[in-house]
Amino acid sequence: MINTKKLKIFATLLLVLLTLTACGMRQEENRTVNIEPSESITVNGNKSTETNSPSISIEKIVKYEGMEITDWLNEQTVVLSKENEDLEKMSLLDNSESYPRSIYLYNLDTKEYKKVKSQKNMFLGGAILSPDKKHLLYYEYSIGDTAYYVMNMDAVEQSPVTEDNLGIAYTAEWTYDQHVIGASYAGGAYMADTNRNITPITELSGEQLFTVQKIKDKIYYIMTDSTSFQLYMLDLVTKEKKNLKVENADGITLSPDGKQMLITQGTESTRRLLVADAEGNVLRTIAEGSEVTGASWSPNQQMIAYQLKSSIDGVDTSGIYLYDVLTEKSVQIMENVGASKIRWSSSNKKIAITELNEKNYNSSIVYLK
Repeated sequence: MINTKKLKIFATLLLVLLTLTACGMRQEENRTVNIEPSESITVNGNKSTETNSPSISIEKIVKYEGMEITDWLNEQTVVLSKENEDLEKMSLLDNSESYPRSIYLYNLDTKEYKKVKSQKNMFLGGAILSPDKKHLLYYEYSIGDTAYYVMNMDAVEQSPVTEDNLGIAYTAEWTYDQHVIGASYAGGAYMADTNRNITPITELSGEQLFTVQKIKDKIYYIMTDSTSFQLYMLDLVTKEKKNLKVENADGITLSPDGKQMLITQGTESTRRLLVADAEGNVLRTIAEGSEVTGASWSPNQQMIAYQLKSSIDGVDTSGIYLYDVLTEKSVQIMENVGASKIRWSSSNKKIAITELNEKNYNSSIVYLK
């Protein structure tokens, strides 16, 4: 059973965040548009978005309407979800104009789809491959809460990643050692292997958590109450819990080597994107505006991609930015892009960006030179 009180608390907290919803999607014709970059790139005038960053050069941007691109199988193949017109439209009244969304592999060169998972009367999405590419973590929903599943890429079977004693998973993410970690609506956190063996994280039992991530022998998590968020670290060797003293943190993204993290933080009037070390010491602020989403490290840790909405001289601007770690400067590479999720390819040369625009997922792939 779902803990109704906790659900209400989480629902209230979610109103504070600028996150993507996943309901009520309308069908759109899939089409591809090539956009060649102009010779000059317009950037915001504040310190966090200065130009003069020659290491960042755009070859082209390709747009894919109606698609939610979520991961890369290889440099030519992405994982995505889109409406599946081979199935009947959703039976629930609220979604009756939409087709179910299914998960596919899509070859960027041949434009061919390979269906991975489909289910009638169900939206599937958020599909992320395990680090070894052998399993797929995804969620399904039709109305109400999402449920997370792990799928073997060589099979069609599915099993939930949580058991009844953990309740419905509130979050689920891959760790670097092929496990799934997440927070539960029932409180606390769990670990799951690819065989769906569930292990509660006893040190976090009963805690009200917003997000949980693990790298090596450290677990980073954000605790919540009805009004605030607080970032902590759990050392799995010493069992010590440490308050990292970053107030109002509502998102963390660990660097590939685990030595740094990106933190999204709310203030009274703005949102910030911070870079901190593994102990939570803030090294710098790289962006600040009314909205910051999608923060993502490149695999080689030389660049950080993010979406920023801000106001310059009374004019609202929103777009995708690349931050060069060496020069400590940002360049705007796409304009008029709202809240997004961002995923790098393993070569550091391609970036998949998915935006929820008027209840439709639209994606773009940025090709870097």
